[in-house]
Parts: sequence; structure tokens; C-alpha cells
Amino acid sequence: MNQLFLLNLQIGRGQNREMPSHLAGAFVAVYVAAANHEAALVQGVAQIQARDYEFIDLADGKVHQLDPLQWDEYVAGVWPEFREHFPTQAEVMAGLASPDWVCFGPFAAYEPSAPN
Repeated sequence: MNQLFLLNLQIGRGQNREMPSHLAGAFVAVYVAAANHEAALVQGVAQIQARDYEFIDLADGKVHQLDPLQWDEYVAGVWPEFREHFPTQAEVMAGLASPDWVCFGPFAAYEPSAPN
């Protein structure tokens, strides 16, 4: 069975049409079911690119492994104001059996830097 990983990604708007045109990109938590850290990074980046975003960076330089049995507690502690946005623990556990399960946290978008 897959394990649960968190990637904190910085992405650019790329060709994605959902992100408003005045925004340059966003930071987003990407939750991935994968066999290992490397596979999680590959899958997370592929899922972002499949949605026409540009992958810029692994924002904190780490792929974090999470305990799927603690998912509800994790969401309550990290994203209390967005609990309805996330899947339930049962949905996460079911997703671990899928070869391409992914969940995106809220996007924290940013505008282009002003020229000096």
C-alpha cells in the first residue's frame, strides 16, 4: 500500500486558466499517495503540470511523510478553517490504494514582484 506524503510546492500560473491573470503563481500543499518520497515528488509535480501550472520549486526543500491514521487530527491542527475543503480520513485511506491519488490544499496566490 502507498504511504501519504506532503509537498509544499511553489507553482507558476503557466497556461492554467483557473488562476486569475493578474496573479503570478501560488504556494500550495500537495498531498500524494505514493510508494516513497521520490515517487511522491514525481507524482505531485506531474499532477500540477497536468493542470497546466508551472512547477517552480519544492518550497521548503523537503518531502514530508504523514501518518494517514492521524489525518483528521492533522487537518484540524493545520487547516482548521478549511476542514470542509479536505477529504475525510476514510477517503484518504481509500486513496492510498490508488496509484495516482492526490489532494491539493488551499492555494496561497501571489502577484508579480514590482520592478525596482
